Amino acid sequence: MKINFNDGPLIAGVLSSLDKDIPLAGDIIEVRLDQAGHPPDWLERCRAIESRGKPVLLTIRLRQEGGEWPTDDENRLKKYQDGLEALSAVDIELMSAHCATIAKQAQTLGKVCIVSHHDFEKTPPLTELESIIDRAQENGAIAKVAAMIRSEEDADILRQLLERKRARPICVIGMGAAWKQTRASFPKLGSCLTYGYLDKPTAPGQWSAAELVRQLRT
Repeated sequence: MKINFNDGPLIAGVLSSLDKDIPLAGDIIEVRLDQAGHPPDWLERCRAIESRGKPVLLTIRLRQEGGEWPTDDENRLKKYQDGLEALSAVDIELMSAHCATIAKQAQTLGKVCIVSHHDFEKTPPLTELESIIDRAQENGAIAKVAAMIRSEEDADILRQLLERKRARPICVIGMGAAWKQTRASFPKLGSCLTYGYLDKPTAPGQWSAAELVRQLRT
């Protein structure tokens, strides 16, 4: 299933469990397999979501970047490869040893690969974030940067990332309960994706997907 970023920012509904039958708000469904317990039939359950008309973004987030998958192992790589064959998109960390492999496979298959970087402590300097985005996009991927906002200066750094014209879209996420409105304002400035939870929040200051749909589509 093709994902089109040309029609404005997309809303990703984040699903942390594959055992619940809940409304699938949003344009894309991010399945957090690291949190869902990776049941044996996880791929069939993801396919079932796509059969309902929602592209699936497979994420198996490493513990070092806020997830629950313990190590960057071959088992994780295999799940990503299986996901790319069957689903619409994947998200893998820039720091992963498997990042280039997955990004190249996605490009070969014509699938979307999001290469992400998360900083739960701070917002790095603008030059550092620009370098992260450039490296993330080297293999034709969409770069995603998520950073903790602690001041208006931090928020402004993330806004500046969205001012630069680029060959490919980027996703910029501001974290922190006091700055949750950036989940709606950054997409209006050019972030190609914003994330809202479907069953439980997965990051600080995250709206529900239904609330993001209300704010951005009404």
